Amino acid sequence: MAAQRSTTPVRPNQAPPSQSVTRVSRYFAEHKRDQVQVFAYDEKLHKLQDFESSGDLLRFLHGSSGEPIPLSSIPRINEWSAQTFLNAANTIAKSIKSERRNRLSRSESLSKLLSGALDFSTSDTLVFKNTGDKSHLGHVTDTGCRPDFIAVFDADFKNKKVLWPYIHLTGEHASKGKTREDQKRQAISYLHYLLLARPDLYVAQGMLTSRTGIIFLVGIGGHGIRSFAVRWSCKELTKLMYAFIFCLYRPGKFADPSYEIGHVRDNQVTYTIKIPAIPGVDGVATGQQVVLCRDFLPIYAASPFATRTHVFSNPNSEVTISNKRLTVLKDQLCRVGTRFHEHDILKRVHTQEEKVPGVVEAVYNAVIELPLVGEPVRREKHRLGMGQYGDPFMTIPNVKAMLEVVFDILEVLRFLRMHRKVLHRDISKGNVVYVNRPQNDTAEVRSATARECKKPPVFARYFLGESNNPHETSALLIDFNHAEILDMRTDGGRGTAVFIARAIQLGHAVQFTPWFPHPTPASPGPYAQNYPERLEKFKPGRLRAVEEHSKDSAKRAWRHELDHDVESVFWLMFYWALSARPEEHPNEPINPVAWNSLIGAAGEREALMDSLSARRNLTGTVHSAFSPLMDLISSLAGVLQLDRHWLNDSDPINDPEYIVEVFQRLVLQFILDNRGKAFMGIQVDPKRRDIPETPQILGLSSTTSQRSNSENAKKRTRTKVDDNSNQRSPKRKTLEADQNHVEEDEALPDVDDTVDDTEENWLQ
Repeated sequence: MAAQRSTTPVRPNQAPPSQSVTRVSRYFAEHKRDQVQVFAYDEKLHKLQDFESSGDLLRFLHGSSGEPIPLSSIPRINEWSAQTFLNAANTIAKSIKSERRNRLSRSESLSKLLSGALDFSTSDTLVFKNTGDKSHLGHVTDTGCRPDFIAVFDADFKNKKVLWPYIHLTGEHASKGKTREDQKRQAISYLHYLLLARPDLYVAQGMLTSRTGIIFLVGIGGHGIRSFAVRWSCKELTKLMYAFIFCLYRPGKFADPSYEIGHVRDNQVTYTIKIPAIPGVDGVATGQQVVLCRDFLPIYAASPFATRTHVFSNPNSEVTISNKRLTVLKDQLCRVGTRFHEHDILKRVHTQEEKVPGVVEAVYNAVIELPLVGEPVRREKHRLGMGQYGDPFMTIPNVKAMLEVVFDILEVLRFLRMHRKVLHRDISKGNVVYVNRPQNDTAEVRSATARECKKPPVFARYFLGESNNPHETSALLIDFNHAEILDMRTDGGRGTAVFIARAIQLGHAVQFTPWFPHPTPASPGPYAQNYPERLEKFKPGRLRAVEEHSKDSAKRAWRHELDHDVESVFWLMFYWALSARPEEHPNEPINPVAWNSLIGAAGEREALMDSLSARRNLTGTVHSAFSPLMDLISSLAGVLQLDRHWLNDSDPINDPEYIVEVFQRLVLQFILDNRGKAFMGIQVDPKRRDIPETPQILGLSSTTSQRSNSENAKKRTRTKVDDNSNQRSPKRKTLEADQNHVEEDEALPDVDDTVDDTEENWLQ
């Protein structure tokens, strides 16, 4: 078992949750699936060294299993071919089960069972099934992709369908009509989705078959893909297949034993996640104990070949840590020694003396050492437990509530930058959470943290006269995985595509252009009364034109700053407005120019910012029912026209707080001026506006190193970003990205069985 270092004392709670899993499922039906899950396999980053020989693959499989693979018990297979492959695989699977049942003595079986290993004498038989015409349920991303075949235990295969967390292997049959790129990506994409669906697996197994042979695929979480191709006539094939299937029965180092599948309700699988207790603390008895976090439902999963992330939640969890309930668990595979760790950032944010409202608080942290499975870069699993939860930003029900969240999150970012020297650096729709007031647990946490903070931020509802608590917020900032501390090292800019600031996307300041700024706006009355020092620092009035950049800028190092996080908030707000479809109103498609510019390269997004600021070509940008919102969007875009990097050091507006101050004044004044108008309260339909069916550009690389790799390869990532994923063919949904075209394609051997000489080459 991988070592797990807990840094947080835990009080075990033996009682199961009092609420049913069904209630949890209904809650998360709204909570979870806003994300756009694209198949993000980058050959330059994620293709690992292929196995050099059958012996190399066998050594890899032997090293993972919990016991030696009994290759002396391999059954005889008379013929291997594309047509007989499934029957032969099932013969081997039955043979492994039978051999284990006969071999294990009664005492051995008991010993294996008590040690947590799978007991072959009582487990079901693994079966390989053709399922290409069926999509499977229960995936955290709601993908509709359809593997051509899967391996699953027979008891879990019902009505020709199976829940994704029960799938043990995915496979693809190469077929006519597909390009070589499609065949490679199709097979790899299934491993992508399998790793997302199986948080308990460190390594996922897959296959790609053709008329002349088979490719064995292994997807290593946090790293990438390794493969090995053989012909059907290869004498070693049966041995390789036996070892490959044996590891499905006994994954050994390929699996994380801290996960156990729990209840299944409404086609959703929950997990019991085991975390260690610390003896002698919080009532934990002497001797190592394990706390069971029961019925935790996966609500998010991403980046299986990079910083792999899984998030689980149970709002009804009864696990308590230092008198705080643990309702959210986040597992993330982080590189060893190369990043700020989220737990360390949050410890800096929430000190013992001051807790900051509007920022998620960690109540548990552990570092889990990963088993070595041949990966080139060392990673470790960081398990973070939190107590707060909320709804995705894109589920905010109306314009007024959305603007309140925008104001509050700006205040939080400002407080972190100025009082904690922390930059979040990854503002996106997944990292800004909407907290509705009826959620009592979150309200209690929020109020408690506000009371503990000596100078806490003041939020929108107080300024609007809708709350007597100045620190009550509807926003919660989460996911500090890419955050940095300003007085420590930095590794360049970060961000999430669509929401990333233009300068961060470029890797340097936005190109200088003459700037004729709008006057600094007046401060709304309630805001000015609470923050007179801000009014004094940034007085309302006209600003001088900036017709040339300063000499200071040539000496100044460029870096990620608060301005860039504020711009990401702007793009987040714009994305919500662009997508919002009012209930009981006719649908209006999104302006394709606005959409494609938003998800395009930095130059296209710069042109969009110009258009928004100048209020030109805006028809169809937002639904006509929300058209008054364009006035605010245009004003905010005007503020972002000039990159502050080009200003003189002595310029009073060359201040980290200037842009966020103007944003807050404009947003709050807009709410005050319009809160009684109908468009502010129109309910937003859960279904988004129609997205144009045109090529769209989305930068896969958002870090400095990844941008460098991307530029060196001279490629551009092109993806199909579509929140309304049910509008696409399920079979093609695994190929949402047409990415990373390079001159020398060496990702996997070619498997286009429409061309004979190609088939000869990929099996050399």
